[in-house]
Amino acid sequence: MGTVSDETGTYELSRVSPGSYTLVVSYVGYHTELRQVTVESNQTTTVPEILLSENTQELEGITLTSAAKIFAEKKTEMVARLPLKNLDNPQVYTVVPKELLNEQMATDFRGALMSSPGVTNVMLGVGSGGTGLSMRMRGFSGADGAGSIRNGMATNFVSLSDPVNLERLEIIKGPSSTLFGSTLISYGGLVNRVTKKPMAYEKGEVGFSVGAYGLGRVTIDYNTPLNKDNTFLFRINSAIHREKSFQDQGINRTFMIAPAFKYLVNEKLTVNLDFEFFRSNRNSTYVGLTPTANITNFDDLNWDFKRSYASNDITSEAEVLNVFANAEYKINEHWTSDTRVSYSNTDNNANYLFLLIKAGEGDYEGERLLQRRLMNLPSNFNTIQVQQNVTGIHNWGNINNKFLIGVDYTQLQTTDSRTMINDYDAYVNSLDDDPTNDQFTVINQDSPVLNVSTYEAGLATTSRAANRRDTQTYSAYVSDVVTLYDRLNIMMGLRVDRFHDRANDYLQTAWSPKTGLVYHVIENQLSAFVNYQNGFRNVAPNTLSDDTRQVFKPEHANQIEGGVKFELLNGKVNGTVSYYNIEVKDKVRSVFDENDELISVQDGAQTSEGIEFDLIANPFDGFHIIAGYGYNDSRYTKVGDNQAGIEGNYPLATPMNSANYWASYKFTRGSLQGFGLGFGGNYTGDYYFDDANTVTVSGFHTLDASVFYEQPKFRIGLKLNNLTDEEYWTATYWAIPQQTRTFLANLTFRF
Repeated sequence: MGTVSDETGTYELSRVSPGSYTLVVSYVGYHTELRQVTVESNQTTTVPEILLSENTQELEGITLTSAAKIFAEKKTEMVARLPLKNLDNPQVYTVVPKELLNEQMATDFRGALMSSPGVTNVMLGVGSGGTGLSMRMRGFSGADGAGSIRNGMATNFVSLSDPVNLERLEIIKGPSSTLFGSTLISYGGLVNRVTKKPMAYEKGEVGFSVGAYGLGRVTIDYNTPLNKDNTFLFRINSAIHREKSFQDQGINRTFMIAPAFKYLVNEKLTVNLDFEFFRSNRNSTYVGLTPTANITNFDDLNWDFKRSYASNDITSEAEVLNVFANAEYKINEHWTSDTRVSYSNTDNNANYLFLLIKAGEGDYEGERLLQRRLMNLPSNFNTIQVQQNVTGIHNWGNINNKFLIGVDYTQLQTTDSRTMINDYDAYVNSLDDDPTNDQFTVINQDSPVLNVSTYEAGLATTSRAANRRDTQTYSAYVSDVVTLYDRLNIMMGLRVDRFHDRANDYLQTAWSPKTGLVYHVIENQLSAFVNYQNGFRNVAPNTLSDDTRQVFKPEHANQIEGGVKFELLNGKVNGTVSYYNIEVKDKVRSVFDENDELISVQDGAQTSEGIEFDLIANPFDGFHIIAGYGYNDSRYTKVGDNQAGIEGNYPLATPMNSANYWASYKFTRGSLQGFGLGFGGNYTGDYYFDDANTVTVSGFHTLDASVFYEQPKFRIGLKLNNLTDEEYWTATYWAIPQQTRTFLANLTFRF
């Protein structure tokens, strides 16, 4: 339902059935505001005055919409950095809003990312001095891109955060270097974390969650104006999370606080400032295979999923600070300036425990050993980004033009030092027919316990290796979208990067173009699109032991993609179907030369093609369906002289098939009004653990179910994750056994 206000802002919606609604108030040139409204039977509901702040975004008017429409809505200026509707954008992207995260009771980013089609192998990955999210998108590693982009700006990789401050996740598919550069993204795409912003009214909520394995969680979201004019706004989000592992050892303790401010200086200028501080303390344990492990599938290990082989004494600690500020100035009715600054610092003290599977030797020949290896890796990451965008919107009869020009400066500095304790101790797995000998048991009786004192003693006797990274990137980019007769959209863009590796005194220049066409087959309901996108990665030089300097040109990825987008039945059925083909040339890889020295060569090529589908539907009142499917066929098409024997193979950790789905129903009237049920799952097919394609990791199909009761002032939710208690792995270069069945309960109060 919808209506239009009069010139004083007064409006009326009549014949509205009793229930809870989201009131969406929008006006051309202003930010959209949302309000939760409850309509009682035979009563007139009065909504308090709503103040809109200026923006360049084009909007449609006042609408009253259901939660399903909010799930499906893909209104975002960050994907194209222009006010461009989903049906007008030739690029494929997925938006995971906070409403879906709340309904699924997500307590971490992994669960949120698993709700996106084509995103696979989301796991807590080991990195250069920290623990962060890694993933696979369209056949490529996304260790740098799993949430490291925040409000369109770079933060730090191998850093984590809490979803309490999320307004939405934007999963942008394919090479996106033209607008986002090459820092912290992959050829398969990137994830942009959009944080919650202050609003011009007072509201808040407090949430309490408890669950299996000692899970306890408290969250708060409070928003209020700080002056009578509602021009100085404040919002704060915070979360405290405590949880033990589903295994015999393991902890996860986090704290986050995120204050944000908005100042409406005048009719033309708006200033935003937000902070995010996150502290974590958790175990970082990874399972790996040596060439002598002699297994073809991880199922051959008969792994005890309740055994961690770790200790709560040895954990990875991190402190993360993100600061973001921007000033949006409306120059005139056509032009807008947006100045952005981002600062990120991550201070890590990572303590990794590696569990290496290998063949036994000596007295244990013919059996399998689990070797524990320890690494201490303190590190510090600093990222500074300054960006200036100018956008213009013009209409000339039946022609509409949206134009963007921007410049960007990004500085990335990292330092770390690595200390490795090899062969700390070992466990043996007897490979005989006795089922009681299937599990690993300790064989080093002198050090069967992993604790702080023995760990620190080992560090004191082991040398450290230091590493440093210091890069600057100067960029300029343009993008133009021309719309003809409201049906045909033509997009063209170009970026140039000047990369300066100050640590190696090296300069490199890269260019990145993009084009796209969109045609509305049915205006504002069905569009067909095709795009060409480019991605690149600057490659730092490599100095060999004899001081020989290896220099490389930038890697490049080129994507061709086409498909259809639809928003049918007044927004009740929304989705995208697309086919893509990505070719990467001049890949840099590491090999051993004739002197057994590890060197880099630039002779690799990889192709990746696939199909993606996503659907969001509200077939009848109160019933929501969200589903997605991804098929990917990725291959190494050229690997030098193929001495590694991997030409034609599948890249590691890349399943061909993946799917996700979620369905929920909430009663909207009667005695059960507010009561609801939810059910969904995630599916991942088998994939290889290595590029040689000799070891397989079995896929999985997990199921989740929830029940909830929601009223305007409170919400009660119960959820069972992995209800079939499936034991499964996620893996890239290392593998992690995933959590078995868990129970979660939540109570949220709103005020």
